[in-house]
Amino acid sequence: MEKYNLDDKGGLFKFLAKSPSKIVKQGDNIELKHFSVYNYIKGRVSEVTESTIRVQSSDKTPEAVISPGEHIALYYTSGDIYVITGEVGTVNKTDPLDVIVKVIKIEKLKDLIKEKKHCVSINAIFKIIGVPDGKPAPVKNISFGGIKSNCKEDVMLEDIVDVTVFIDKMNKMPFKGRIVRKNRLSGFFEYGVEFTEMTETSNKLLTRIMYDIDSKI
Repeated sequence: MEKYNLDDKGGLFKFLAKSPSKIVKQGDNIELKHFSVYNYIKGRVSEVTESTIRVQSSDKTPEAVISPGEHIALYYTSGDIYVITGEVGTVNKTDPLDVIVKVIKIEKLKDLIKEKKHCVSINAIFKIIGVPDGKPAPVKNISFGGIKSNCKEDVMLEDIVDVTVFIDKMNKMPFKGRIVRKNRLSGFFEYGVEFTEMTETSNKLLTRIMYDIDSKI
């Protein structure tokens, strides 16, 4: 297994801009990925500012359950494909979706591929030592070495957690991982989890995730 490599290192692959208004154009198509749904939600940029993007979906989205503060990923094409990570700011409407996203980072997909990591929003559960029930821990970033997730539970560094990532309605990717990074954020913790034990089936699903995103290029 590869080593965990999801921390920002700067340099050549440093994110392009904090301001979406420099890249994203009002009226353009955009895809939204939130961990409450398996598929990408197709939408349109209805408004863009120096720090936010307002997205209105073009289809009904009754299954989407989205709340302020949650992680979200946007995929936008303008010559290059850009991956925009952020958090939900305001939910104006739920079906069809109308949401304002607070932008955290904008990166080119091809640069992320060179670093062998991807920004995602996928549902996952942590099973933590001493805690009887699994805890929600949506995945924000993934690589061949590990994942980065948000979770409200306080887990110790170097603890081993059982993680289940829900790829789609038919497939889930269980594995054991070690907590190698921990940051306190507003209302939750951000964890870096390094893969320590994974079945062959889970390894194949991981490869599928990585190359499915590559296929967007």
